[in-house]
Amino acid sequence: MKKIVLILSILIIGLNCSAKDGATITFDTKIHDFGQISENDKTATFDFDFKNTGATALAIHKAVASCGCTTPVYPKEPIAPGGSGTIKVTYNTVGRPGAFHKTITIYSNDQNTPNVVLIIKGEVIPKDLTVEDQYPKNIQGLRLKRTNVSILEAKIGSSSIETIEVINTNNIPLALSFSKVPKHIQVISSKPVLKPNETGVLTIKYTPTLTKDFGKREDSFYVTTNSKVKLNPENKIKVSAVITEDFARLTDDQRNNAPSALFSDYRIDYGKMTSAMRKSAVIKLSNKGKMPLYIRKIVPEYDGIKVTMDSKTIPAGKTINVKIDFNSGSFDGNVVKAVSFITNDPRNSTHKIFLTAQVSRN
Repeated sequence: MKKIVLILSILIIGLNCSAKDGATITFDTKIHDFGQISENDKTATFDFDFKNTGATALAIHKAVASCGCTTPVYPKEPIAPGGSGTIKVTYNTVGRPGAFHKTITIYSNDQNTPNVVLIIKGEVIPKDLTVEDQYPKNIQGLRLKRTNVSILEAKIGSSSIETIEVINTNNIPLALSFSKVPKHIQVISSKPVLKPNETGVLTIKYTPTLTKDFGKREDSFYVTTNSKVKLNPENKIKVSAVITEDFARLTDDQRNNAPSALFSDYRIDYGKMTSAMRKSAVIKLSNKGKMPLYIRKIVPEYDGIKVTMDSKTIPAGKTINVKIDFNSGSFDGNVVKAVSFITNDPRNSTHKIFLTAQVSRN
């Protein structure tokens, strides 16, 4: 027993001596607080100084930052015992106003502490925004905060309101008007005439019911700042919307008696095909609900997909055939496309059928 204790003691002493004989990385500080720094500075840098207080050469393998906005630079050459070095850490302040807290993990051959975590923190004070920063879109001196309007939920029976802030950066007044405006979109300017350096707001009212459409839809209209040029392509405002039914208005009784769509398959594999080859497949669509099921819209992901149905109205309890033709076109390799069916099923109004094929060119 005494021999075992003696052997273990020798091993422990040997391990301790081995650890002391290795490299040791010792930092003056592991945390730096920049305090308040300006976004205008673009970068902020701090040097983390360290020493090798061990008995053998110190090698830093890598330095990994927690964010791409933080860049560490470390010595690539070994640091001799008693030598010193610096980890230079740079934080990119551009576009990052507000408080920040980032870490940099240092990996070395220090046996006791192979991973050391350094921390930088602080607060970036936002830069003063220019007119160009605030109104990035330019239409002949009429600057706008955006020229693309996206309405994620445009519900039938309701209307959506979106606004665009504008400013006149010309040295003459601008009389605003609008052309090629779709009937389901109404555009009003808070100030029909904008004086130089005057701001205004364009209000866009979107009425989905007037589109007689469902699903994703894209429209546009033109802002006219010069009465002689009505349709300058650079003056286009794009409006996109996803039009859906407002099922939230249904009562519990209406929801319980609603239609319910069920496809026999949600994936069709056309197998091996050659270029410009056509294949067809037939699946079933059943209405498991208690009211008629209406197919509001069919949206193929690719114009080589054609859908033929027995009817777009399926009575309660009935089943119809859905034929889907697929043209392989100029595809090459594994192809995955989809066709969406938008219905009046309140539980799942959009059903997506995936189409796959293995296409080889002739």
